[in-house]
Amino acid sequence: MNISIRRARDDDVDFLLDLVLHGDVEPFLGAVSAKDRDAVAAEVGRSSAEPHDFGRFVIEVNGVRAGAMGFELANRRSRIAHLERLAVHPSFRGRRVADEAARVFQLHLARDLGYHRLQLEIYGFNERAIAHAERSGFVREGVRRRAYWRHGEWADGVLFGLVSEELDLSANVRLLHDYVQAHNEAVRVGRWDRFGEWFAEDAELAFAGLPVEPFRGRPAIEEAYRTQPPDDEVITFEVREADDAVLADYGWGREPSVVAGALLLQSSDGRTISRLVVSGS
Repeated sequence: MNISIRRARDDDVDFLLDLVLHGDVEPFLGAVSAKDRDAVAAEVGRSSAEPHDFGRFVIEVNGVRAGAMGFELANRRSRIAHLERLAVHPSFRGRRVADEAARVFQLHLARDLGYHRLQLEIYGFNERAIAHAERSGFVREGVRRRAYWRHGEWADGVLFGLVSEELDLSANVRLLHDYVQAHNEAVRVGRWDRFGEWFAEDAELAFAGLPVEPFRGRPAIEEAYRTQPPDDEVITFEVREADDAVLADYGWGREPSVVAGALLLQSSDGRTISRLVVSGS
């Protein structure tokens, strides 16, 4: 059985609407979930327009639509995503479809999009979803007592969290996303002092396809960032690994749905960058 996820498309809207309105699904979803065609279509459109900050995904089993799941940015500076809308069609239950899809989803959010923390909240009466979260590696962190009015009474909300260190990510993938986080923080506050510390003493920073000589050595790289600082935040879309390198498709915050090029990051120790090549698309 092949279980996969993909970002929802326009031709998935009717499936998603039927799923959230199903009598065995709707009672367990949030009361403010999108439950009409226009609202569902709007969410699918937003998922395409803001792929790093918002997502609606379809779960497939052997290529057949079987469920859905989603996320939304909760905290940009701390790289926190809130997971929501997990629903598997009753005809696919009992096969651990949600568990496998959740693990694939976790890796996509952490490895490709760079989220550090994933969190979710489940109604206290939804015992099936709570058991799923625990099987999928989420840690129960607390309870919002009698927080939500649902089905004519007050319900608890059970809080779960998962951090990237608990996932199978390589040191170089972690370094990539920590570097991007530091880059974006420097853009926000306008300070590039000591930014060279992300690089090894003999590191190289190069820009493929541009008439710019590579910057070699930590002092030269630090001076380049200080005198010619980037003016926009970086987002990542997909990350691939090979030997001691990671290759990430990246974009800019001003155009969040556009892949602008690729970042090739190499490191010999998983703690500092030995070579960074920035290329345009």
